[in-house]
Amino acid sequence: MGFNISGLVINKNYKADFEALQKELGWNLEKQGEISFEEASANWKDDGICDAYFTDNGTLLFISMDMCAEGFGLKDANTLTFALSETSMAFNLNYCENGVEKRSIMAVEDNRMAEEGDPLEVESRSEDISEIIWNQMDVVLGKSFWSIDPGEKAERYVFVKEKKQQPPVASNQDRTRELLEKSPAMRAVLEEELQKRQATTALPQKKWWEFWK
Repeated sequence: MGFNISGLVINKNYKADFEALQKELGWNLEKQGEISFEEASANWKDDGICDAYFTDNGTLLFISMDMCAEGFGLKDANTLTFALSETSMAFNLNYCENGVEKRSIMAVEDNRMAEEGDPLEVESRSEDISEIIWNQMDVVLGKSFWSIDPGEKAERYVFVKEKKQQPPVASNQDRTRELLEKSPAMRAVLEEELQKRQATTALPQKKWWEFWK
């Protein structure tokens, strides 16, 4: 089936300062308890859930793909926002340093629908977008994703009320929507994936672009 995960990676451990991180992101989360990393990194994160895992020097937040169409920049940290669907072969990457977007890539299969910024160092080792995401995740997190024991502890949070998110860095949702509307290949992939998800879950009907929204 492949991985279908998405989230935000930060090169700073916010475990002891999680409220400050929420404030900067414009989120309001309520802790539900501890879960395993295996559960936190499971495919297709439901809307309204945020699972957090902390390394010595990093934070990994698993959130729904709907939240990962745009990047989240933090003024005093480096961030990687990613959406990786190996089922639909659709990928999105946004990397920021101190709140400034440095690199963004949107791709379907082997076709890059959009990319901005200078190539990341990890791109010198691979042109495959999924490998670029995995490798850059390791760089920002300070630990290889694949070295994390599935039984390690993570924390589950839920969004308790809707709050305005931090404005995306150097882009906006209208631009993303316009790009996808011009791309029949991307539109077809996302519509197919949404139909699969709606057939197996109780998610409400959505417009096709809201998969990335």
